[in-house]
Amino acid sequence: MKKITRALIVLLSAASVAHADWIIEQKTTTEGQEKKTVTRIKGEQARVDVDGQMSVIAGPEGMVMLMHTQKMLMKMDLATMKSAIEMAAKNLPVAADQPVAKPVATGQKEKVAGWEAEIYTWEGQLGKGRFWVAKDFAKYEEINAMNDKLGKAMGNALAGLSPQASDFGGMVVKSEMTMLGKSVSTQLVSAKEQEVDAKEFTIPEGYNEMKMPAIPGGAPK
Repeated sequence: MKKITRALIVLLSAASVAHADWIIEQKTTTEGQEKKTVTRIKGEQARVDVDGQMSVIAGPEGMVMLMHTQKMLMKMDLATMKSAIEMAAKNLPVAADQPVAKPVATGQKEKVAGWEAEIYTWEGQLGKGRFWVAKDFAKYEEINAMNDKLGKAMGNALAGLSPQASDFGGMVVKSEMTMLGKSVSTQLVSAKEQEVDAKEFTIPEGYNEMKMPAIPGGAPK
């Protein structure tokens, strides 16, 4: 279940649903380990590739997780995804009656990889962070809207754990967060509106399917 949970976190933080085609590249560093994440978006489909080791293909009906080294795949329908997220939320030390924390502008500015960015801070029940936001990033409204759309499609159980993309009036080009004692930083490398081949969302041949582990308290199969 830990690997599945990590895949869901990747999906929520990097993948999105949009009407246009996009390719978004990021660098993510977790506990000192840097990985390259590339998100390809076409219509209501998204594919997230993590450092060539794992891919997540998501669509309106669910997702497929590909583990390339082992040549294994795991499928999750939308109901199963929602159940997994809801169970993860129940096992976290959070108070349901607490208001959702919003990011706060510091008034500070800094250039990040060529983008002029304003710095925001955020502190929630499970962590805190700093965010560098480019207010003049082209079409940031569309990118932010598609990020939030996927989270709503899978349920809002984890919505209060970190800021929503629409909480920022711009594009987050860099972030530094500490969640549950672990440090995670991301930096945007590029976000390009360009055509994505539909073949990117097909399951490759030669992968063996691994059955989804039972979710405690989930709906019976």
